[in-house]
Amino acid sequence: MGNISKTYLMDKDIKNLPLKEKQYINSVGNPKELYIWVNPNGIKSFCVRIDENCKKKHIKIKEFREGIYSVAEARRDATKLLKELESGKDIATIKGKNDKYLFKNLFDLHITQKAKRGLKDSYLKKIIDMTNNYLMPSLANRDIKSIKYSELLAIFNAIFNPNNSRQSRLETIHRLINELDKVFKIALKDRYIDHNPSDGLHDGFPSSSRFNLDNEIDPRYPALTDEKDIKNFIIDLKSDNKLDLQTKRAVYLQILCGNRPINTASAKWSDIDLNSGIWTIKASEMKTKSEHKILLCSYALKVLKEQFLFSGNSAFVFPANTITGHLHRDSISKAIRNLGGKDKYSGKATSHGFRATFRTICSLHKAELLNMGISEEAIESVLAHKEYNPVKFSYEREKATTEQKRTLLEWYGKYLNNIEPLF
Repeated sequence: MGNISKTYLMDKDIKNLPLKEKQYINSVGNPKELYIWVNPNGIKSFCVRIDENCKKKHIKIKEFREGIYSVAEARRDATKLLKELESGKDIATIKGKNDKYLFKNLFDLHITQKAKRGLKDSYLKKIIDMTNNYLMPSLANRDIKSIKYSELLAIFNAIFNPNNSRQSRLETIHRLINELDKVFKIALKDRYIDHNPSDGLHDGFPSSSRFNLDNEIDPRYPALTDEKDIKNFIIDLKSDNKLDLQTKRAVYLQILCGNRPINTASAKWSDIDLNSGIWTIKASEMKTKSEHKILLCSYALKVLKEQFLFSGNSAFVFPANTITGHLHRDSISKAIRNLGGKDKYSGKATSHGFRATFRTICSLHKAELLNMGISEEAIESVLAHKEYNPVKFSYEREKATTEQKRTLLEWYGKYLNNIEPLF
């Protein structure tokens, strides 16, 4: 920071500086780098003069206006600017003209760092799409320093839809707030901002669980658990002539294996051994980040052998002319929605809900399964649920034997076929 100079102008001195035919500069002092430009038109503007690469450079502060912006305020701002320069900040950053700290650029940096943690592209895309939809229109080209808490609150108030109990968007809101927090923390750690304007935003909105409880909403995926409903669904699936055979087989496989829909849609032949009846999904493709083996029942094997003849030389079990090269997971959901006529299964069945169908049927027949040597752990293993006990997770490598899981899935396939023949 500059030292105090011998020159020490006051407001009256600034006011009395004469106007000349040409612009000139005059020392103000304290700090010694503080100067003022005097223009022929009467405008007098404070600036800080620094040496940069052996050249004098002037950084404009503000115009002197008696009773509005005084020399004392100019000294305060000049001192602050010099301190920031000495701390290593460049002029563009100090003046808020550094593109690095535009919201869109810090968000890109945040996403790049998340990608390095090995997160799935589909997960990152979801965050990017939500941000582009709700935040970028207002914040993209804003310097992060200029964004206020009240502005963010207004954005989220516009997103919140409390009158629609099933589409309140609370999950989106809280997820976006989490991402915002991480974006602002980049600038915070750079000492570019001194506070995080997203702090406290969570408190402005109820949690999803609280909102669901207050509005008597069941947030679980709709699922078929009544045998009559399951029978009607299988009948409709078999008889639907409008549904292409590939998608129909994908729905069958989803029902029989209890997978997450994305794992069914993106299944690869290289992961499936039709001879041993084992489908191995790599850890990188699983939500739990653990390898998952599916012991294919005879009904699932029949579906896959038929599909093998259809898929030709494709690497994917369910090929499609898309960017990913495989059937989109929403194709399974769409098929279920359109089955048996419009809205017949709306709010009753979903692709993910067939995991709940499997889980519920197993629970209702727990005594029978226990007599067969099938434990609760075997059921959880088939569903590939994550172990939330960290100690148990550290030591337990398998929840059930291969034969237990094979027996369970074969029992389940027969159970469904007894309700209504699958093919």
